[in-house]
Amino acid sequence: MTQTTDPSPSRRALNRLFFVLAAAVVLVIFAYGWTVTDIDFTVTQQPQRQENVTNALQELLSPNVFTQDYTIQNTTTSFLVTCTDDFSAPATQPNTSAPYIAVEPACGDSSDLVTVRGYNFPPNALARINWIATDGERRIRQVVGVEADNFVTKPDGTFSVQIEVPRIRGTSGETHTIEAQGRFPNGAPHFSETTGVVMERMIETIFLALIATTISILPSAILSFLAAHNLMRSVRIPLGNLLVGFTLLPVGYFFGATLLGALGSFVLNLSSGGIAAPAAGMIVVFGAVASTSRLGSAPQIAPRTPLRSIAMTLVVSVAGVIVIAFVAGLALAIDRLGGDGIVGDITRFIGSLGEIIQLVLVPLCGIVGAVAAASIGGMLTTPLLRQISVSVSHILGAVLGVLGGAILLGMVASIGMSAAWMGLLVPAVVASLSSPLLPQLYSQFTGVGLHPTGSQRVVLTALSWIGGAIGFSATFVLMDVSRAMVEGVLPGREVIVSFAGVEVYAYVAKAMLIGAVVAGIMGGLQGTRANFGIGGVLYSITRTLLNALRSIEPLIMGLVFVIWVGIGPFAGVLALTLHSIASLGKLYSEQIETIDSGPIEALQSTGANRLQTIVYAVVPQIIPSYIAFTMYRWDINVRMSTIIGFVGGGGIGFLLQQQINLLRYRDAGVAVLAIAIVVSILDYASAAIRERYV
Repeated sequence: MTQTTDPSPSRRALNRLFFVLAAAVVLVIFAYGWTVTDIDFTVTQQPQRQENVTNALQELLSPNVFTQDYTIQNTTTSFLVTCTDDFSAPATQPNTSAPYIAVEPACGDSSDLVTVRGYNFPPNALARINWIATDGERRIRQVVGVEADNFVTKPDGTFSVQIEVPRIRGTSGETHTIEAQGRFPNGAPHFSETTGVVMERMIETIFLALIATTISILPSAILSFLAAHNLMRSVRIPLGNLLVGFTLLPVGYFFGATLLGALGSFVLNLSSGGIAAPAAGMIVVFGAVASTSRLGSAPQIAPRTPLRSIAMTLVVSVAGVIVIAFVAGLALAIDRLGGDGIVGDITRFIGSLGEIIQLVLVPLCGIVGAVAAASIGGMLTTPLLRQISVSVSHILGAVLGVLGGAILLGMVASIGMSAAWMGLLVPAVVASLSSPLLPQLYSQFTGVGLHPTGSQRVVLTALSWIGGAIGFSATFVLMDVSRAMVEGVLPGREVIVSFAGVEVYAYVAKAMLIGAVVAGIMGGLQGTRANFGIGGVLYSITRTLLNALRSIEPLIMGLVFVIWVGIGPFAGVLALTLHSIASLGKLYSEQIETIDSGPIEALQSTGANRLQTIVYAVVPQIIPSYIAFTMYRWDINVRMSTIIGFVGGGGIGFLLQQQINLLRYRDAGVAVLAIAIVVSILDYASAAIRERYV
């Protein structure tokens, strides 16, 4: 049994002092924050502000959901201006069921107060008194003691009000008319025009959020695997294979965009023109798929030789482009069929998908070609890289590093030319390339092994930060990034060389030179046999991208897209889609990081590859959570579309902004009520789905 000793008096005094200091620091922080946020409750006590907010809340909480048709009925009686001796008051109609009024007295002078009594009017209805002179002009008479022009009848349909005889010159002895206007309900209450407009906008909002959420699911799911640290931290490939593949990317993109792009355009035009053309395109597709299947199942070629793997890669790439182009052409052909109603909506939707594929077909073919070239390059060079000597490995690593670094920095610099602060990408990439240099030199001179001690890890980490800082600072100065950041001046576009239609600017060439030097040194030090943690790099890039997108509010995205595509729900869809990709990607990846590692280890022990491990060990564990997160994101997008509408992103928010700007708070209350109802329904629906399937 262990005994606990009480702290000494000095220790207790020190703890109390620390507590007092911490409380004082917290008090200072909150006091400063209170001042910065300009919190002043005396402002809320101002009578005018209280009256304004009370009126606004009353109207918001009294939404104009229903309306009533009314029939306006006028009831009149005569009035003599300036009484005479022979004047007799007009007779009333006490025995009739129709509305009537009586005036006491029935004659009088200007500024006299007279009493108007009404009978058989609608109970609790609005009414008003008009004064009609002999020239036919109507003057609304304000009831004494009532600030408004209108007044409310009693529950029994009667009223008694006082009005003042108007001052009208030259009317003495004239008989004027006093008119009581009453509103009679006509039929049953029904939805107001505002409710109809709000319902239309609410339907638009629901589908706006649905489409944005649906589109974001696939890219979010793909990015979530790259942003999951437990899946990516162990992904390592030989540096030589990485450099060879990266060097072949631009070559593959060029041939893919040129050759596969031409093939895809041909198949698209073929499949989009008539009845016989789709049949011809289908034969081509089936032939490509059949050849792929035959090649993959041939019993006489059981071992997967490099030649067979290269052939499979080429066939799959060509077949994939043919299938995509054929589907796009078929969609365009369906769009031309047209139609009305729901059939027309379906054909236009399918045609829009075909147009999207048609727009990105050539870049997509370039990407397919780049991936195929990198894959084929890795297949061809892997056996050779394993057989070369250590010295040749370092020399070849330096050569490939020069090529790969130049290509990488060239692409980054091309992106950096688009905006002033985007120029920081070049120093950042150089910093990441130069950070391993000093630790590598330290390891070679000191003989640090694969498992350094604690002090050695500290030194290696410090050297890594120093190397990255040196690379960043030197590149920052050489690329003159400070001038672009301060003055907002973009780099010049002086062309120094043009190759195969690609123009290389001086700014890009300088970045390529820096990348070639740094990456060449890194490749020469590590050699082609060194394992490179490509998984960690992809993880960092993906996380940075998701964090950057999530940090930008959808309101800002909506404003940018409104400038691009115009006011309407399309801009809202784009803004919500982009933000949903970032948010769902983060939620999905965090769910992957919490899965049980047992099934993964069990599959890996049987020799399963990475793709099989993900399909059979990871995906079954994350599907329920993915469904729940997706439903929750749809709920968020419905509410967020309200804010998007304030900048012209369509949906009910656009209508709500107009109503608020016009101070029509009762109409705005209808929109707020609709949002609350829809969000509640979605919440209950998502809860039911989660309970049933999750």
